[in-house]
Amino acid sequence: SAEQYEHLTHFPALFCLVVFFCFMTGVWMVNLLTAQLSCAYHSTFQDMVGFARLKRGSVCVSSMGSVRRPTWDRFVASLRLDEPCEFGEGDIGMPGAVQFTEVANANPTTAELIQRFGGSTVGSAPWPEEGGVVATEDKIERLEKLLKVIMRRAADGKRRPGGGSSQASGPRAHSSNGSSERSAKVE
Repeated sequence: SAEQYEHLTHFPALFCLVVFFCFMTGVWMVNLLTAQLSCAYHSTFQDMVGFARLKRGSVCVSSMGSVRRPTWDRFVASLRLDEPCEFGEGDIGMPGAVQFTEVANANPTTAELIQRFGGSTVGSAPWPEEGGVVATEDKIERLEKLLKVIMRRAADGKRRPGGGSSQASGPRAHSSNGSSERSAKVE
């Protein structure tokens, strides 16, 4: 009521606190509404994508009736599903898939997830020692990280603490002992 409001004006600290609370409640409600709308639009978008895939699938299934059997058999034979796919050079996989290649630098992988060891594949044979393999892999990983840092600095054109730019210029960039490359820190 108006009397309570007038009574509130006699206490400025309490009045400021009430106004601040009302303001923060309004901000909170607007944020809550925005979050709810965002989630609703996200689920609607997922439904739209799902319905589009179902529609595309139904079009494919309905068009299958118009394909002649010899044409279908030639298509299936061209997929070569009975031949095993080659994952890497000399690494033969399982049959039943369509193999395609991609550009090597499209998805760079710096850490090898599969460790390969030479020798017999008999289950009773002991596992080979990993000492030399791990040390070599660590050296290669450090070198790859160093190269990434150098390439990033060269691409960004950032200045080094020594006063020179990361662009290859001047006598330091062409030194034979590689001191400028050693000064880059590995992240």
